Formats: sequence, C-alpha cells, structure tokens
Amino acid sequence: MRRACGIRLVAVLALLAVWPTLARAEARLVDVEPVLGDEQLQCRLHTAGLPGAKQLQSMQSGLEASVELNLALVDEGERLLAGRTVSLRMAFDLWDEVFSVRADGRERRFTELSDLKAYLAELGGLVVAPAALLAPDGRYRVQVDMVVHAVAPDEQQRVEDVIVGDGRPRREGQDQQEASVSLGRLIRIFYKGGGDDRAGHALASAWFRGGEVRP
Repeated sequence: MRRACGIRLVAVLALLAVWPTLARAEARLVDVEPVLGDEQLQCRLHTAGLPGAKQLQSMQSGLEASVELNLALVDEGERLLAGRTVSLRMAFDLWDEVFSVRADGRERRFTELSDLKAYLAELGGLVVAPAALLAPDGRYRVQVDMVVHAVAPDEQQRVEDVIVGDGRPRREGQDQQEASVSLGRLIRIFYKGGGDDRAGHALASAWFRGGEVRP
C-alpha cells in the first residue's frame, strides 16, 4: 500500500512540474463582434489557443475541461445593462475517440482536433441581451471576460478520487490515508493556484450605436 501511494505521489509531482510549462501557451480573446439575431443582441468571438495545452491533457485523460464566458452589455457611461455567463464544457470520448463541446444544452462532436480548434476559434450565436434594450442612438459595447479551467470545477473532486483512490483502510493503512490527504492538498493547491487561467482574457468590442448593429 505504501509503495502504491508513493507511485501516485510521484505521478502528481510530475504533473505539477510539467503543467506550468504547458500553461505558457495561453488561450486568449482576439476580437468581439456584436451582431443581431432572433431579436437578441449576440456576439461573435474570435479566440486563439483553445483548447489550451493543460485542457487538452485533461480531456485526453478522461476529464472535462471548461471555459466560462462572462458577457456584459454596457452603455456609454459604463453602466451594466445586461449580462450572462456561458459555460463551454469540453471532453474527449476515450472509446469513440471523439471530441465534444456542450453549451446552452447543445452538444457538438468532432472527430479531429483541428475541427475542434476551428470551432473554438470562432464562436457565434452567444446571446448577450434582448435587442429591445438598445436605443437607436445609444452608444454601447460588449465586454467579455474569459476564464479557462484546465479541469471543470465540478470535475476536480474526480481528479482526487482517480489519483488518490477511494479505498480507506481502517487500521493498517493509516500511512496510506495520510498520504491520500497530502495528495488531496497538493491537487487543490495546483488547481486553485494554476489550473484556472484568468489573466489577459478580458476584451471589449468597439463602441457601436444601437441602430448600427448588423444582423
């Protein structure tokens, strides 16, 4: 048992050593374009670097990665008029070898990584607010904040269970239990400190008049 825990500890430490290097290939927002559709103000996002290296490694290990897009409509006085959050859940089916993205109750599947990257590079149809909020002569812009999760927040407990294991011996395995607690702390420190990437992911569209938004 002690040997098994030692192997798991080495594996976690190896990941902690490698993943900060992978994080340098940052995902980022490139452009935010407001558009009209279905009586809604929507936005089209151009991105780069999605999925990130850490996200891809997690997905290919059977875990889900995610991207949170916080969308906001502000007026000329920088007052918040409306906002919502869109969550993209990304996964890789280890059996069928297919990538998938889930958002707003819809799922898209891709057999090639290049197709997944192309889809994430141009995200359209993201609803920001009802178009009725826009006055024809008012000046507005759409602000977007992107938060990249190497592992989706609700998947992090699964990471601990996979690496640490569910077994909790009652007597003789006290060393294993202590090692499991230490592993859990390492994982939490890693994911809270370096697993989520927020820096540099905020971007706003150019100012536009309410009556100038293209369908």
